[in-house]
Amino acid sequence: MRILKIITILLLFFQIHGAWAEEIESTPPEEIMELFGIKFGEKCIDTTSDSYRTKGTVPNTLFKQHIVNCTSVTKRVWKISTNNFFESEKLDEFIMCKTSLRALEKHFNEKYSIKLNIKTDRDYEYKVQNDHPNDLYNKVEMLCTRIGTGKRFASVELRLIVTNLKMISEKEREDQQISNIDKEGI
Repeated sequence: MRILKIITILLLFFQIHGAWAEEIESTPPEEIMELFGIKFGEKCIDTTSDSYRTKGTVPNTLFKQHIVNCTSVTKRVWKISTNNFFESEKLDEFIMCKTSLRALEKHFNEKYSIKLNIKTDRDYEYKVQNDHPNDLYNKVEMLCTRIGTGKRFASVELRLIVTNLKMISEKEREDQQISNIDKEGI
């Protein structure tokens, strides 16, 4: 009789657990179309270079300036990276950086359904990145790194890199075209 009760309880638990798992199912990630007012696929402001610095059109207290990367031929935005330095003698800069990184991670998860995995977790470096096959649009990487020499670290850098995967393939095609032209010229 006791075994029958245990089996009944286990069966009830697994049925409830199965229904709960279906309810928590995540939604597929959305494409990041714009970051800091800079649109992926838009013409680059500086058409003479493959990358340039800009403040973007959306003011942000954490990131002041961004590096925009352009495709080789059509000069369209395919990658945006930005960083911030934490320098303080009173507070632990690395903890400040990781706290900011986790807030960013939460923002990207809530807004775009992007889940980031820990790639590196050391006492001087913390890195998260998405590498899910169901994310067809975005590559997101965030990194906290201590900067300095030896055991003396002067500051900590928080870096955010967002790449539009559709634009990566466009950039690779353009780079291949340029490479073919270079080979033909030789």
